[in-house]
Amino acid sequence: MSAKAVLLCVHGYTKYPREREKDWQKVVKDRLSTAYEIAKFFSSVGVVIYLVLSGGTMNKEQVEADIIHDYARKNFPELFTLVADVILERESKNTQENVDEILKWAVKKNAVIVSISSKDHISRVAKDWAYDKGRNGHIIMVAPSHDTYGEDEDAEPIVIEPSSWAYDALRELFNVPEDKRKAVKERLINDLKEF
Repeated sequence: MSAKAVLLCVHGYTKYPREREKDWQKVVKDRLSTAYEIAKFFSSVGVVIYLVLSGGTMNKEQVEADIIHDYARKNFPELFTLVADVILERESKNTQENVDEILKWAVKKNAVIVSISSKDHISRVAKDWAYDKGRNGHIIMVAPSHDTYGEDEDAEPIVIEPSSWAYDALRELFNVPEDKRKAVKERLINDLKEF
């Protein structure tokens, strides 16, 4: 696929978080700040940007994507000067549905996908992209924002699936007899150092 644009996707966050989750405004501001930084870069190199605000959960009388859009218009007006269009994805109720709906827009716009979410949510986003059968060669990147959406400030993205260069070593590590595991572990450590 030869993409001519970027679909910059901000994953939604419910306006009424559960216990141990952060204030909505703090989380959304963090994600939009990251979107703005990335949009500035793509704009500076002449790439067409489509901003997707994703989320179909109802919050009182309004859909999540619309609430984020209203907040972004008030607090990040400069973001809207960098994008060719804003897409409000109002259908999805969870991360996998976000992925499915965003992919539909990527196909329509012939765009590379850059998904943005909190750093303790981005691993789930990456996992759902990795196992999405409809990708058909679409280039998909994930960008963690600076902060977490939960109380754990030290949370970092984790690798859900090992890179192909590590897969054989990991498989051997879990399938070899006990007396050979040390050699496999050393091989894996050496592979990691080369990476």
